[in-house]
Amino acid sequence: MKKILTLLGAVATLAGCNSIGGESSTESSSAPMSSETMISSELAAESSAVVASESIMSNAEEAITSSNATNELTSDMEISLVPQKMELDQNLTLENDSVLQEIETRMKQAEELGIENDVAIHFTGMYLGEEGSMQAIFIIVNRMDVAMTNINITVSFSTIDGATILEEAPFYLTEESFGVLEPDTAMPMYLKIQPENEEAFFSTSNMEELIYKIDEFDFEER
Repeated sequence: MKKILTLLGAVATLAGCNSIGGESSTESSSAPMSSETMISSELAAESSAVVASESIMSNAEEAITSSNATNELTSDMEISLVPQKMELDQNLTLENDSVLQEIETRMKQAEELGIENDVAIHFTGMYLGEEGSMQAIFIIVNRMDVAMTNINITVSFSTIDGATILEEAPFYLTEESFGVLEPDTAMPMYLKIQPENEEAFFSTSNMEELIYKIDEFDFEER
C-alpha cells in the first residue's frame, strides 16, 4: 500500500550530514533496528501520513566536526536512491511511492551528498506517522568501496538546547528487511521516535537546531 505524503512547507534540500563517528548539527543517522526502534514491515505496508517539516539550507562545512573535517564533501558524484528491501518486497518503488519520490527530489536539490570514503547520514526534514507513532526519515549514504549489510548503529539525536529525541538508541538494519547498502548509493532509514520524546522533536522547525550523533557503527561486508 502506498504511503501518503503530506508537505507542510516548501520542498527541502537535505539537512547536513554526519559521518561514521562524527557529530554535527542538522545531521541524519542510520541505526540498527531493535524491538522498540526498528521499522516493521507493518508500518511500511500500512497507509501512513508523511509530514515534511520546514526545510533549511545548511552549510555542509559547518555540519562537519573536527573528527571528520579532513573528509571531502563532494556534489559531482551521482548518488542513487535505493529503496529498502522490505519496500521492494511490498512493490514500493521510486515510480509509485510518493515518499521515496520526495526523498529523491530532496537528494537532487542537495548541494552535497555523503562524504568521500565514508558513510554519512542526512535528515530529510520528513517523518512518517502521527503523534504517538512516528518515525523520522533519514538517508544513509555509502561513499566507501564496500557493500554493507546487517548494520548495527547507535544514534543520539537532540536539540541544541539539550532536549533529548534519541539517546544512544540502538538500531539494526538487517539484510532481510533493510537489504544491502551498495557503494555510491543512498537508502532511506525510518527511525522510531519514542512518544515521550516527540515534543522535543516538534519543538523546532529549524533543522539547524537539531544535533545528530552516531555513537557506534558496525556492519558485515557483503
